[in-house]
Amino acid sequence: MDSKEAQKLEDETRKLLDKFSKSLSNVKSAEEWNVEREADRRKEGEGKNCDNDFRKILFENAPQHDDDFIIAEKKSW
Repeated sequence: MDSKEAQKLEDETRKLLDKFSKSLSNVKSAEEWNVEREADRRKEGEGKNCDNDFRKILFENAPQHDDDFIIAEKKSW
C-alpha cells in the first residue's frame, strides 16, 4: 500500500468515525440503570455473607476451578 492509498484510507476512516460519533451524540438514552439483586451485598449490617457470596460468584464465573483455587493460565481468562 503506497502513501496515497494509506492517506485515502485514513481520511475515509476519519470521516466514518466523525459521522458515527455525530450520530451517537444524537441518541437519547433512558434513565441511568443499575443492576438490582435480591440481596444487595453492600447494605450495612447485611454483609455478613459478603465474602462467601463473592467467592461463590467468582468461582461460578471462572472457567476452571477446584474447591479452593481458580485454575487459569496467564491471559486465558
